[in-house]
Parts: sequence; C-alpha cells; structure tokens
Amino acid sequence: MQKLYVFVPLLNVVGCLYFLLIISLEPAQTSLGLDLVWEQPDVLLVGGMLFIVLATSVAKSRLAKMLGLIINIVVIGMMSVFLWWLHVPVLVTDYLWLWALLMIFNVCLIGWGWMQLWGR
Repeated sequence: MQKLYVFVPLLNVVGCLYFLLIISLEPAQTSLGLDLVWEQPDVLLVGGMLFIVLATSVAKSRLAKMLGLIINIVVIGMMSVFLWWLHVPVLVTDYLWLWALLMIFNVCLIGWGWMQLWGR
C-alpha cells in the first residue's frame, strides 16, 4: 500500500475537479448545448475539498494513512450525495457516468488500501 496510497488522493483531486465541471455545466443555446458557469460557492466548495484531500496525501504513518482513506471516502460520499441532490441536466449525464466510474475505481483502491493497512 506504500506505493498505491499516493493514487487515492490523486484520483480524488481529479474527481473533485471533474465534480466542479459537472456542477458548473448548464444547458444553453450554444452549439454544444452546454455553458460553463463558475459560481463562487461551487468553486469554494471544491477548493475546500481539494485542500482536505491534498492534506491527506502527505500521510506517512499507518494510522495517518488509514485516517486519510477515511477522509477520502467521506469526500467521495459528500460529492455523491451532492450530485444525487442536484438535478443534473440530461446533457451532463455522460460526464456524470465518467465521474462515477472514476469514483468507483477510487473506492476500490481505498478498499484495497484499507485491507492492506488493516492486515499489518
């Protein structure tokens, strides 16, 4: 798990940025049918999550890594609940599926890491 732990926060950072993209896309009358709208609360929310996730990436001890895994799974849960609560436009659902696949892979990596750290 020593080598794989770095990828958990990395995937969460990518997931947070992708989450910002999903919540910022709104239907519009453009050629793509979507418009990118940056709202300050959304950017601050994602900035806070990025700060927390990046703070977990510097964990060195076994206990700190286990705490980091818990924090990362909570961040994934928060994003999932927020997207469940948010009514995503139909045109954004493809982006939502890609985000979900990325987060499923990250949850599997967190589960693998938890088993590795718990078994020591």
